[in-house]
Amino acid sequence: MARAFSVAALAIAEGGANAVGAVRFTCAETELEVELVRVAGYAEGFALGAVAAPVRFGVPYTAIRGLFRRGKALCIALDPSACSPHNCFVLARFEGDLPGVPGVFSPAAMEAMESAYRARLRARLASFIAPAPLGVLAAALSPDYLASGPLGTASLALLVALATWLALRFAARLVTWGGPPSDRLRDALVAELSRRMGFASERLAASDPGAPAAVFAPRPAPLGPRPPPPPGADEGLDALPLRARVLVPAALAVVGIVATMAFVQRFATPRDLPPAGQPAARGVGQAARGVTAALLARQARERADPAFPHCLCDRADSPLWRGGVPILSVLGATGPDDGAGVIAPILVRNRARDEDDEAGAARRQDGADAVDAGAPPADAGVPRPRPARGRYDFDLAVVNNSGAPVSDFRVLLTFARRNHRGERAGITERGLFWEGPLGPGRAVKWHVEAPGTEVKIEPGVTGMLDGETGVASPDAFFQLTRARFRVVRIHAAMMLAWLRDPRARDAVVSLLPAPPLEEAKLGQIRRATADVVPCSVTAAEGRLRACLFNGGVTPVRGVTLREVAAAEGGTPRAWPIAATLPVHEGVEVSVPLEGGEAPDELEVVPQGR
Repeated sequence: MARAFSVAALAIAEGGANAVGAVRFTCAETELEVELVRVAGYAEGFALGAVAAPVRFGVPYTAIRGLFRRGKALCIALDPSACSPHNCFVLARFEGDLPGVPGVFSPAAMEAMESAYRARLRARLASFIAPAPLGVLAAALSPDYLASGPLGTASLALLVALATWLALRFAARLVTWGGPPSDRLRDALVAELSRRMGFASERLAASDPGAPAAVFAPRPAPLGPRPPPPPGADEGLDALPLRARVLVPAALAVVGIVATMAFVQRFATPRDLPPAGQPAARGVGQAARGVTAALLARQARERADPAFPHCLCDRADSPLWRGGVPILSVLGATGPDDGAGVIAPILVRNRARDEDDEAGAARRQDGADAVDAGAPPADAGVPRPRPARGRYDFDLAVVNNSGAPVSDFRVLLTFARRNHRGERAGITERGLFWEGPLGPGRAVKWHVEAPGTEVKIEPGVTGMLDGETGVASPDAFFQLTRARFRVVRIHAAMMLAWLRDPRARDAVVSLLPAPPLEEAKLGQIRRATADVVPCSVTAAEGRLRACLFNGGVTPVRGVTLREVAAAEGGTPRAWPIAATLPVHEGVEVSVPLEGGEAPDELEVVPQGR
């Protein structure tokens, strides 16, 4: 009788398998013996069950319902009525028994299968966890010339995540493959099961009918090379369906994207054009001499420029925010179209009081005449004319400049007037309350009416913006440029200029033409949004020091630091600066301070303007 053929394999969680772990198949004379060495239940979408104890059972060969290859793995399906619940196996990493000791496997082989199973679990778990973080990290660390913009960054992150997932899945398959010896044992098991089931190939059935059954060695290494497959067979490609359909297109896509980026970087980069009016040199020698002359001239100009220390600026030095930006800005206006922000009382005249004041003035004049004549004044105790009464009628807006919501705040307004002795009288208070949070960059408005000729406004939240409080986003202030009240739109343009947002220029243009009372503030905002601005301005020991920062996209050669005249008709002071301002950098200058006092506001203009 032929010796039974026995082989061990690793059951993996693939397809419709319902068992994972180490399993052993023994082809006996009348039945297939299945030994579950270390097997756990498996179902798609469910966690692994408890590891079952080693158990052995036999099934007739007629209970084999499926026997086919899937890549490197072998799939065996048994009839559920013959064995349950473990009846579907996807097998990989085949191991034979010890030579000369049938049915016994080496501890090293079992340990190798356990290690391979644990490595496969780790690789599969990493394939679900690692791709997304690695894709985000690669997109964050990639230089701008490799991937820029939201679409390029997202594409790079998705590509890296896909490549990571494919690599880890391939690693999981690789660690469970036992190599060529495992493939030979797998093919031997298929041949033996096919013979036992009566479906042996013609090559195996060609032996003599009376000859004994073939004896399979535990590790059939001496087997000769397999004959070539018949025409049309795909046996040579069955191990590469996933790589051929997924990995290869993904690799080609990566190579194509990298090649496209390299081509664009090499041939689509803007090049410096020759100056206008300079004829192009003909010939290689003339072109080389022209380039050399241009480089020498440029180096001579750079050597001629004085050296200035480099500096950086966050924003322009402007009177608009010299004292800081408050957390809550309180803005007053007489109507939606008023952007001056001046809260002034409306004076009320009383005709009867005016007649009394005129009569009193006449009596005082008569008394003065009597004094001149030597007689006592008739009404020396008559009081002076009483001051006019007034009232307020305006709109009050509050803007949250900080980056955090401000909840349940109050604004206290104290109105008063002055009596004939100059003392405050007729005090009236108005309390404004906002319930709930006021988001960053949001505004709220009240309408206020009260008597008086002066007002004091005290917001409940005080303080200036700093690094801890933060500032609202530029997008929030850009939304405020569409507010109904003009004073709020002007404030939004000022905050965009404070944040050095390029949309501040469009906001200023949308506010033109401006009334005379608004021209001064809009001019300050416009100067703060210029490409070249002064910052860190200090005056000490008769010299004016400032950092001239170039926020434009081209270098600036030669500028003039000029004073903005505070009064009309004044002659502003100017200081020519023979320096080259690089892009997104500044130079620190020091000039003599003429006139003694530091200017209230400065601007930088290119020379020739």
